[in-house]
Amino acid sequence: MSFMNRILFLCLAPFLFLLAPLAFAETLPPPVPAPFPPGFTESQVTDPASGMAVQLVKGGKPGAPLVVLIHGLGQQASRDWIPVLPALAGQYQVLMFDLPGFGRSERPDVALSPRKYADLVAWLIQHNANEPVFVVGHSLGGAIALRHSHDYPAQVKRLLLIDAAGMLQTTVFARHLSTVPDGEGAPTMLRGVFAEGSRILNHFSRQLQDLTAGKAGMLAALAGSDQARSLLYKDSGNINAALGLVNEDFSPVVRQVKVPVWMLWGGRDPVAPVRTGLALDWLMPLAELDILPGVGHVPMAEATDETVKWMLSSLQGPLSQEGPPAPGASQGDAVCDERKDMVYRGHWRSIRLRHCARVRIEDATIGQLVVERSTVDLVNVEIIASGTALEASNSTIAATGLRIRAPRAWNLNNSRLDLAAFQLMSPDLGQDRNGSFLFLSLGHWCDGADEWRLHDVYRTRKGSLGPQLGKTREGGCTLASR
Repeated sequence: MSFMNRILFLCLAPFLFLLAPLAFAETLPPPVPAPFPPGFTESQVTDPASGMAVQLVKGGKPGAPLVVLIHGLGQQASRDWIPVLPALAGQYQVLMFDLPGFGRSERPDVALSPRKYADLVAWLIQHNANEPVFVVGHSLGGAIALRHSHDYPAQVKRLLLIDAAGMLQTTVFARHLSTVPDGEGAPTMLRGVFAEGSRILNHFSRQLQDLTAGKAGMLAALAGSDQARSLLYKDSGNINAALGLVNEDFSPVVRQVKVPVWMLWGGRDPVAPVRTGLALDWLMPLAELDILPGVGHVPMAEATDETVKWMLSSLQGPLSQEGPPAPGASQGDAVCDERKDMVYRGHWRSIRLRHCARVRIEDATIGQLVVERSTVDLVNVEIIASGTALEASNSTIAATGLRIRAPRAWNLNNSRLDLAAFQLMSPDLGQDRNGSFLFLSLGHWCDGADEWRLHDVYRTRKGSLGPQLGKTREGGCTLASR
């Protein structure tokens, strides 16, 4: 190994821990590849853009509408879909393929990404269909399908996503992947031991991730370096594709997808958290999310009957028009003092939390939220304030689906914010008194003149937050409702 390669390895190898769970979560194929059902045929085509051989699988009902299935990580590749094929083949034509780097397709010595894969999907559809098709993606394939539907909307009639991976900011995604289960399924006598052990392991894992969070941009160097690819992962399609996935920012994509989207999620997915589905559901106006309780990352295998039923319904039926319940009349001011596991829903003039743990606020509209030495989860919350919307001091706040409309968005002090799918409509982003840790995914801030993308990790300093966070400009905007 040359001196420069050693330096490169030492600089980049520590960041592989962010990818290890994703890269190897689906890499255990069966000893003997499972056969496709009768009526399915295999062939190879050459992708003209890359010159790579791509393995195709076709079958189903001749002349019926075409369903394109895009697989996730793992060397089973398109065989992941085998459990649902008999039901689909009776009503649809089906087109599957092994993504380059997987299964029986060629392993490219180039960096892979959802954008490049989306171009391949577009070429295959162009040569196999004369009208818009149904596109279904699982895990990595879900991210590719979403990218394809954004880049080639005229090719897509409906989009179905099953446990789509990625989307969240890299460190947030890695945090979920590396979380040790809490022992819920362990024997009763050992459950406490497992819970305490997982708590300790998760604490140290998060400390390590905090140390590297501000340097997650090094993953882009890892993905784009020919030397790093040759040295570290030239023979691994999983790592190559996983690097491309976590380095792709989907925040400008999800808000612009115009086709109707149906989503299915395993409620106990250890790879792609349900939170991703909730975030996408909040961001995309033409979307519907169904969750299978107790199911993991591969519903096709773990809950085949439920998955088949959902797929056939989503391919044929209308989107649900149900929204969150109306907040109703104001319930006044809420104060939580030294309590645990409180839940707040509906409309509140203000909510103040002092020394409270594991609070949940969901499907709520609030005039102001003040959090002091507390932990709180927000899900589908809107804060409409006449002054500062959120005051947080020495607290941990996680939010999925958050909209703030106020003259000032935040005042922070030594707090930790993990926000996914959020919109800040405020001329002033706010102040930080002593510095805080912000993990921001799929977010936007409109200051009345410009719109800024917020999809990164920030260790903020004392002072105004606007100059620290407003670095990726997307264009103009107004503070009017959208």
